[in-house]
Amino acid sequence: MAPKIKPQPHRGGQIGLVALVAMLIATGCVAWTEKTSNGGLSFLPAWAQDRVEGPQELPAEAETVSAPAASFIVRFDNEPILSEIGKSFRRDQAAARKKFAAWLEDHPDLQGLRLSRASYSGELILILPSDDPKGRSPEDVLNTLNAMENLAYAELDVMAKASGGAE
Repeated sequence: MAPKIKPQPHRGGQIGLVALVAMLIATGCVAWTEKTSNGGLSFLPAWAQDRVEGPQELPAEAETVSAPAASFIVRFDNEPILSEIGKSFRRDQAAARKKFAAWLEDHPDLQGLRLSRASYSGELILILPSDDPKGRSPEDVLNTLNAMENLAYAELDVMAKASGGAE
């Protein structure tokens, strides 16, 4: 009878060894860079540090409005500036808001409204701030919008609520 050979446990072979070494190197670099005084990328050579940018502060693109009195979904026809705002809003919100502010200069009845967002189809979401200097109500703004010749539609942007009773 042949002697019984006890099987040796499999420890991953060459692939497992390479994976283990790679994990040790990666975690060692992360732990080492956290302790350095020159920043997180000091383990890179000097020529590579110039090419890698660290976290940068981004300017705030959204205008903050505290508790708006109302928001409106609005679409105008034959207003090239507003169409352009809808197409470029997602790429550059700050520039789109500046264009909207410039457009408002020619429409004094709407001044004080703020552009919240815009869609590619040309819809604008306008906000009436609760601290409106003219003291307008949402109905006043809707009446002003509906009096404009080139308005396609304007409506309050409200969420539907479920009713408590069954009919």
